[in-house]
Amino acid sequence: MIRTMLRTAPWAAVVLAGALALTGCASSTGASSASSNNDVSAAQKVLTEAQAKITKFDFPTEAVTAPKGKFVIGIPCAYAAEGCKRGVDAVAEAAKVLGWRYQMIDPAGDPDKMRAAVRTAIQLHADGIFLGATPASVVKADVASARAAGIKVVNMYEPTPDDFADASSLQDHVQAGRWNAAYVAVTTKGDGKVIAINDPEFQSNIEWHQGFLDGLKELCPSCKVLKDFDFQIANLQTQVPTQFQAVLQANPTANAVYAPYDPVALAITPVIQRSAQNGKLSIVSHNGDPAALQAIKAGDQPFKATVAYNIEWQSYAAVDQMIRIFNGTLPANLKTVNVPEKLISAENVTTVPWDGDMDWKSTYLKLWNANS
Repeated sequence: MIRTMLRTAPWAAVVLAGALALTGCASSTGASSASSNNDVSAAQKVLTEAQAKITKFDFPTEAVTAPKGKFVIGIPCAYAAEGCKRGVDAVAEAAKVLGWRYQMIDPAGDPDKMRAAVRTAIQLHADGIFLGATPASVVKADVASARAAGIKVVNMYEPTPDDFADASSLQDHVQAGRWNAAYVAVTTKGDGKVIAINDPEFQSNIEWHQGFLDGLKELCPSCKVLKDFDFQIANLQTQVPTQFQAVLQANPTANAVYAPYDPVALAITPVIQRSAQNGKLSIVSHNGDPAALQAIKAGDQPFKATVAYNIEWQSYAAVDQMIRIFNGTLPANLKTVNVPEKLISAENVTTVPWDGDMDWKSTYLKLWNANS
């Protein structure tokens, strides 16, 4: 989930940091106008599910009273990045409601500082740590030390091994990639010629990417991936636009681009707008960042759809997990919580950022017997 965290930070200097389709026709999404007899009915069914308004969620059924006097620390991927900031700010908000002491330690996207932040939490004798979009491979040993010291750890956003943390608050990455594949299938009428971009540094990207490729094979066997290339986040603003421009020039028949997360889609948008393919090519992505939703809502850019999720909802779910961990009452079915996601295009942009379609915050506050 580190991708949602990346929109505003100076990532050229960072080594690590962290859609809706149409209900009936595809003409307004900027998709391919090629005539095709390909059957995309299965893809349309998936899109109908992907674009549906969120009306229910399996919230915890048991109310819980938060213990008083706890000291928790939030460690974002980088506080200068919008998504990371929103995530830990939501933890801070919930902690205040619960009467907990809260401190944020900002590693600014630096792996060494991520490790140091966990060690500092140990030195400060924190009761709990919230990790926001932090790759497990970077901090695995230090997190193990924290847990051995009795500190409870809740992982947010980035998939990790089962034994990495006490609990995780995530979203279904494979499903999101499959939804993007369905969007491409429908909007190109089964004639997708795709440029796929991946950032395999992060497990979430790997899962998104695989979900997209597998979904394309399942839902659009006549679609073709013309080029599938990788990049590193440190090069997002410096090399990726140039790299993508070369790929685009080498593949003039492309009509769709799969981007691993919204900052990539936004970074390559100017390249497309300057190209001969402008108006003929659509970008699909993940996150639902405010800037992405604004671009999609405008309707005049190649960025057409993104799978959105609500960061603050994930943070409140993580706080709920932490309360139950402190109390020794976290059931197995709540160790990993996947919050809802939704494919958003210009036709169904509602709030910016997306609010999740539900009053999830009041539900959690009621479960905690807390007042907002």
